[in-house]
Formats: sequence, structure tokens, C-alpha cells
Amino acid sequence: MRKLLPAVVLVTLIGLAFAASFVGALHQPEPHGVPVGVVAPAQLAAQIDAGLAAKKPGAFEITSYADEAGARTALGDREVEAVVLPQQAKLIVASAGGRTASTVITQVFTGVTQAQGQQLTVEDAYPLPPGDSGGVSGMFYVLALVIPGIAIAVLAGHAGASSGQKLVVIALASVTVALANAWLADVVFGALPGAYLGLAAVSAAVTFTLGLVVAGLVRVLGTPGVGLAALLFVVVGIPASGGPLGARFIPEWYAAIGQALPIGQGTVAIRNTVFFDGAALTVPLTVLAAWALVGLLLLLIPVRHSAAAHAATAQPVPVA
Repeated sequence: MRKLLPAVVLVTLIGLAFAASFVGALHQPEPHGVPVGVVAPAQLAAQIDAGLAAKKPGAFEITSYADEAGARTALGDREVEAVVLPQQAKLIVASAGGRTASTVITQVFTGVTQAQGQQLTVEDAYPLPPGDSGGVSGMFYVLALVIPGIAIAVLAGHAGASSGQKLVVIALASVTVALANAWLADVVFGALPGAYLGLAAVSAAVTFTLGLVVAGLVRVLGTPGVGLAALLFVVVGIPASGGPLGARFIPEWYAAIGQALPIGQGTVAIRNTVFFDGAALTVPLTVLAAWALVGLLLLLIPVRHSAAAHAATAQPVPVA
């Protein structure tokens, strides 16, 4: 019985880590730095900014636009989360960019407009598809890329494959996983529709990146490398990406960590590819490339053996 106590303690600690990460990040969503465009003169935009700051300090960042066309372009380029036309009492949102963001922004500006004795008109310029009206499929879709990425690296390591063979196997598995998952999400379920090839390409990049990093960690650290990868990419990576809430609705310090990890940026890349015609992909793809390079270096650099192992192999064999 005593031999099982360490296992009980370990499982308890793992459960605490999951609960602290997921519940801690997602239990009380609050907006911070949500960018909103206002089609109005700079003076009026400044007044709106001051009014919002008085009610919700730091929640919104207001940018003034000279015309509606420019503001709509900024919305499609993911520079802002919504556009306000105060003189028309109109709000333009993009629920595909984040259901929580569009809901919170709508509630706030509905209250502002009603206080002025007007009725707010809301337009959803980039709506969520009927196959994902709740806006949660993106998070679970990324999780469906994370697990295969970790698994293929572990399986290739157990099979005794060389570094070059691991690289080929991870690349092949990444493509097949991406094609299959994109087909399900787009064609079968309609949850991430309309950009099958782009979705498959980004999915392959995410899976390949994770596979490289995990394979590199396992090669350098051994079995503990799997635990470290699971901690980075599952326990921390998924909630730190904001999950279904979005990065601007979880604690800022946690969101900053999430945006440096491939899970958060992979989620952004998938969303922007499917719903926003591939806008704002530079940062996500750069982060994925940087992690892939780290994994490649860990996988290919020579690993120095310990001094004891070297001495043991260097001892002469006695001859009878």
C-alpha cells in the first residue's frame, strides 16, 4: 500500500495543475485592451474612450477612423474587434473572431446608446457558421492536433527511429492528420468551413511543430520530456490561449504566456485562415516557425553522454 502513495500524490498534483490552469484562467472573464474602432472625429472618439475608461478602466482601446470603409477593413484585418458608428447608433462586430468579445462589446455599447436615448443597431460582419454557433470548435480542434503531435513523437522514439526517420515520420503524420481533421471540421461538421486547403496547411504546421518539439525534448531529456511537453502544450498552452473566451478575456500575464506558445498562435492562425481570408498570419506563423526550429535543433544536435557512461565504455575488456 505504501508503494502506491507516491502515485496518489502525483495524480493529485496533476489534477491540481489542470484545475489551477484551466479554472484559474477561464473562471472569471474580464476584457482587457480589446481594440474597438470608432468612425468619428478624433475629439468624439476621445470622449467615447474617456467614458469607457471611467466605467471599465483598461477594458477597451479606441481607435478613430475617418470613414466606415477604413474601419471595416481594419475589422477584417483583425486590427479591431468591432466598429462603432456613433452618429448612426450602429455597431459592427465579428463573432467569428470571438463570440465572447462580440457579446461583451455589444452589451457595453447597447448600454451607452440607451443612456443617450437611442436604439443600437448591430451587424455581424463575420458571423460564426451554423455548424459552430457556440464558437467552441476552434479550441477543441486545436486539441485534436496537439494530441497526435505528441503521440507521433513518442511512438517514433519508442520505435528506435533515427533523428532523420523521426523527422520524416512526423512530417508524414502531420500531413495525414491535418487532411483528415480538416475534412471532418470543414466538410463533415461544417464547424470550420470554406477554407479546406488553408485549414489543412495550418493544421499540418501546428502538428509538425508540436511533433518536432516533443521529439527533441524526448531525445534530450528522455521520458520526462513528454511530461514537460504535456505541461507546456496542454496544461498551460490551451487555457493560456484563452480557449473559447479569447486571449483578451483571461488574466493579462497568462495571455502573454499563451501568445508565446504554439497553441495560442496556432488557434489564431486557424481562425484567421478560415474566417478572415488569411489575415494577420505573420505573427502566428513566425511563432510556429520559431518553435519548430527549436524542436529541430533539439532533435539534430549531438547529445553528449555522461562522464560515467563514457568511462564505462572506455574500459578495456579483460582477456583470459
